[in-house]
Amino acid sequence: MNGKDKNRKLLDGNDLLTAAVLATGFISVVGLIETYRFNKHHSNNGAKKETIEITPTPETKKTLPFKDFVSSLEDEIKKSTKVFIVGHNSPDLDAIGSAIGLHHLVTTYGKKAYIVVDDDETKIEPGTKRIIDENRKKYKIINKNMCKKLIKEEDSPLLIMTDVNKKDMISLGDSLESFRRVFIIDHHSTNEQTVPTKHMYINEEESSASEIVSKVLFAKKIKLVQEVANSLLAGISLDTKRFKQNTTPSTHDVAEKLIAAGADMEYVNNLFLQDFETHCRIQNLIINGTIIKRLSESLLSPIQASFTFNRNNPLEEHVPEDYAKAADQMLKFAGVDAAFVLGYVEPGVIHVSARGNKKVNVGKIMDAIGGGGNAQSAGARIETDNISEVESQILEKAMMVIGSDEKVLEEPQVVKVKQLKYPNK
Repeated sequence: MNGKDKNRKLLDGNDLLTAAVLATGFISVVGLIETYRFNKHHSNNGAKKETIEITPTPETKKTLPFKDFVSSLEDEIKKSTKVFIVGHNSPDLDAIGSAIGLHHLVTTYGKKAYIVVDDDETKIEPGTKRIIDENRKKYKIINKNMCKKLIKEEDSPLLIMTDVNKKDMISLGDSLESFRRVFIIDHHSTNEQTVPTKHMYINEEESSASEIVSKVLFAKKIKLVQEVANSLLAGISLDTKRFKQNTTPSTHDVAEKLIAAGADMEYVNNLFLQDFETHCRIQNLIINGTIIKRLSESLLSPIQASFTFNRNNPLEEHVPEDYAKAADQMLKFAGVDAAFVLGYVEPGVIHVSARGNKKVNVGKIMDAIGGGGNAQSAGARIETDNISEVESQILEKAMMVIGSDEKVLEEPQVVKVKQLKYPNK
């Protein structure tokens, strides 16, 4: 038996295995604990652990009070003839739902509004694509090239960014420089990529951009139509995992008002239906490459994180929503405090979806690798051909963030999740 084999032992039934393994009815798990050497920041010589702090740049600290923001937004809309609204790349239900809500706000004041979506629509999640298809004409959903043409007709166009605050996460590219007036509505953390503007309302305590936009509409006493109420409720439902997390009494109050305004819960629920093919893709992603690392040595409340990518076929590409759904699923298991799922969305471009409970601030971890988000839901987009290096980097930053508050393991234990091999009949 070699040195590596000596470090292995079978897990006992009380281990985290039960949580990680029964992700579907198709798998069983061979659990192995093996030593994972992590020496870059955590050596055995008792050296002080390095910690990480994320400090906002001066431009991103100037978040306006809500009432002041709403008043300023109203004033600037009234001064405009055309208003452009953009969410993040690979829009989800919150990005498109809040954009439709803002479009309704702008047109209520008699101004023209356009929603910019410049993604390959074959790669947009089905629920989001359904809303885009149903509302494309009425809510003037246009691509980047059409946006450029319309900008040229306007002396001082107004841009509203929703569910995003970073310039590298929107599709406008160089066109961003054409906007002298930029407003930001978001619930994600800021960093050096945040678009500098004095008109921003960023509140990480809010469940979603759709909740914030709903509050703007309610504050101005604007009557909603059903498709707007549906879109906003869908955005809130997505980012709260159907009201299971990230909610406050205010979130439920907003949802109640949207339903009273005509939102159809059956319609919203149908947006989340998953086809069998998508389900299989996500389960295969989890089965073919999930490991779970115990990162803190607390006996009463250890911190454990799952790391997932397709280790059998690392270059396999998925739509970003597959990674997000896989991360959501992993966080449902007992003993998993944070879930990191990564993989390619195109050659040389890796998407990371991160989810955490109250023990782990995944937003700080993603900030540290160039991404962003909030404490419980975050992500990153990284250009590289080395997915294993990205996983190592996430582990490194995770231990640095956790190390600011917790005593971490110098040698994290690892649980591997493997596919069951059925005997040939």
